[in-house]
Amino acid sequence: AVLLLSIPAAARPRTLWMVGDGTMAQYSDSVGACGWVQAMANEWAKDVIVVNDAQLGMSTRVFMDSDGLTKLAKKPSGTIMFIQFGANDLNENSDSQYSSIEALNRRLHEIIALARKHKINVVLCTPLAQPYYHEGKLVDRLGGYAEAIRRSAQYDYVALLDLEKLSHEWLSGMTEEETAAYYVTIDPTQITNGEFQLNTTGAAEVAKLVKQAILGVPSKKLHQVLKK
Repeated sequence: AVLLLSIPAAARPRTLWMVGDGTMAQYSDSVGACGWVQAMANEWAKDVIVVNDAQLGMSTRVFMDSDGLTKLAKKPSGTIMFIQFGANDLNENSDSQYSSIEALNRRLHEIIALARKHKINVVLCTPLAQPYYHEGKLVDRLGGYAEAIRRSAQYDYVALLDLEKLSHEWLSGMTEEETAAYYVTIDPTQITNGEFQLNTTGAAEVAKLVKQAILGVPSKKLHQVLKK
């Protein structure tokens, strides 16, 4: 303990705690899917520790019901918590996942309030746009949930990575056929919201968007999690 106290605060490892859906999750090589957190493995500063608790089907409701708040309260102060919900919250066919937009905002507010109490810094991420097209045009399947997260970030004064906006622009520049190079179809019974997940190529592209979004936030503390 004495040795730890003798280390300057700036030199201590910083913890990034990732909670969110399957586009952030960690996959084994055999699955073929890849989350953007995995793809950013070489982008973090050397003193950053990444704890990835994102998983397929995760929503604010699943997070709350699986003792997410208890885990949050045990994180060390100074932890930076990246939250990416919304894509599964809109799944009205799942009682265990679904949150109305009002419930989503309420749960995010509760998470952020507890994080502040424990001196944990929250970064909200909008969910990724999904590669669904109609008559050649990208379809917005998020139904207002991305906008709800933007409102939450504004209301609670936390950093926002607007990944929905950036990924929508990225996907809009491609045809549906061209998006196949960036996604892998895995067992649809394992996926809540469609049958697509990023492959390693797609995750690498999204990682570039995430880095762009981080650098676009006016926060030196957040910029410092990236390697120079």
